[in-house]
Amino acid sequence: MDKIYKKRVLFIGMPDMALVCLSKLVTDGFNIVGVVPPNKEDATYSLMCNFAQSVNLPLITYEKRMDEIDFLHKIRQLNADIAVVASYNKKFPPELLKSVKGGFVNCHPSLLPEYRGANPYSHVIINDEKETGVTLHFMDENFDTGNIILQHKVPLEKNETMGTLFNKMNYICAQAISKFLQQYEMDSNVVSYQQPEGEFKKAPAIEAKNLGNFIDWTKDAAYIQRFVRALNPFISAMTNFRGVFVKVYSAEFSDKKVKEAPGTICHVKDTIGVSTGNGVLYIKTLQFGSYMIADAKEFIEKFKPRVGEKMGA
Repeated sequence: MDKIYKKRVLFIGMPDMALVCLSKLVTDGFNIVGVVPPNKEDATYSLMCNFAQSVNLPLITYEKRMDEIDFLHKIRQLNADIAVVASYNKKFPPELLKSVKGGFVNCHPSLLPEYRGANPYSHVIINDEKETGVTLHFMDENFDTGNIILQHKVPLEKNETMGTLFNKMNYICAQAISKFLQQYEMDSNVVSYQQPEGEFKKAPAIEAKNLGNFIDWTKDAAYIQRFVRALNPFISAMTNFRGVFVKVYSAEFSDKKVKEAPGTICHVKDTIGVSTGNGVLYIKTLQFGSYMIADAKEFIEKFKPRVGEKMGA
C-alpha cells in the first residue's frame, strides 16, 4: 500500500492483536519504519516475522533482552517519531523508552487503571462487568501505569466469551491506534493525564500450569458459568471425571437448590447437571481427555455418567 502519512512509526507487538493492528496501519498508509517481534524463543516469533515480511516491513530483533546495545542502536537509527505497541509480554527498559523521541504508546484492552495485567479479557467476564474498553497510554517502566491518552468503552454481551471479546477488542485497538496516529500526524503535542493512585482490580494471567483454570465447584453456579465463558476457547475451564481431565466449553446455570455436595452430578438427561456451592451448573459442551469433543447428550450416550458421581474429585 502507498504510504499516505509521513511520521515515522516504530511498531512493536505480539500476535494476535499485533497482526490485526499492523494490518490496519499498513492498509491505512502509515509510515512503519520498523517492526519488533517477540523474543526469538517465543512461540509466536516466526508468525510475527513472517507477517511483517509479507507486507515488506523491516524487522528489528534482539537476542534475549531489550536493553542489548546492538538492538538499541538499531532502534535509534530508525529515527522514529513515535512507537506504538499492541500486546507485549516484557517490561521495556528505560534505555529503550528513551530511544524514540515521541515516546511509546501502548493499547491496553481495559479501562485503566482497572484491570492492569496480562488478561483483562477473562477477568472482566468473571467479575460480571457490564462494560470494558481500550486505553491508549504512554508507556513507563511498569506495566499499564503510564499517562492515559484516550479511552473507548465497550459493552459486554450477555454470553460474552474470552474468544468473542478478544476478537472484538483486537479490531477496536486497531481502530484506536489508527485514529491516534492520524491525529499525531497533524499535531505531535499529545495531551495525556496521569492515572489515579489507589487499589484497582487486577488482571493477572490465568495459567493451566498453576491449575488456575480448574473449576472450584464450591463457587456459585452463576460464577462458574462466567468462569467457563471467560476461559473459552484459549485457556479452557477444567475439571476431571473418572480420573480423566475434562474441559468445559459451555454451560448454563440455575439457582435450583439441591442436596448433593458441590461437584456431584445431580442431573443426567440432555445435559449434565453438577451441584455447586449455590445452584446447579448444566454442562452443554465438553472435551473428555483427548478422546472426544462433544455436546452433553453425546457424552452421556457414550460414557453413561450417573447421578451421585463426582466431578473434580
